[in-house]
Amino acid sequence: MGFWGSYVVCHSETPLDDLHAVVERHDGIDEHEHRPGGWQIGRYPGPELADTGREWLAELTEETGAPALTGFVLDSDTVFVEGFSVKGGHWCACLAREAAEAYCDDDDEDFHAEFPPPEEAVQAAVNWAREAGLVPDPSGLLEVFAVEDTDFAEELFFRLLDLLGIGLAER
Repeated sequence: MGFWGSYVVCHSETPLDDLHAVVERHDGIDEHEHRPGGWQIGRYPGPELADTGREWLAELTEETGAPALTGFVLDSDTVFVEGFSVKGGHWCACLAREAAEAYCDDDDEDFHAEFPPPEEAVQAAVNWAREAGLVPDPSGLLEVFAVEDTDFAEELFFRLLDLLGIGLAER
């Protein structure tokens, strides 16, 4: 059985578990990584953060003063990625698209409307990264968003973060 839960990515001097937007919605972090440039990545087990949606990301962005990103991992098969920035607003995408679509088969939602094709996901991700002051790699992002299936979706998520420029050379 793989991991079920959320990764939270934000730029803040305040530790993730001290941010009001996180604390009021989850009991605690089980892994925490600091990246250069003030970026933090926290892993939170369970569905609580995934269920909070757009409003939560907007709150986290307001509290930190920087764009925020989450990745909800479903049994290590796929990751539903959501981002928010003040100028760009909310966007979402998925990693391991075939697996993501299989998880959504029973939903009444239109999968393709909810999760745009890789080319559109790249554009949203690039805009988000640039607003965050990062230098993204659009061709690498396209490769990641185009992956249909994987054994360990978390690896795709961390590759996505690298390609967004999180914790790498900033402008």
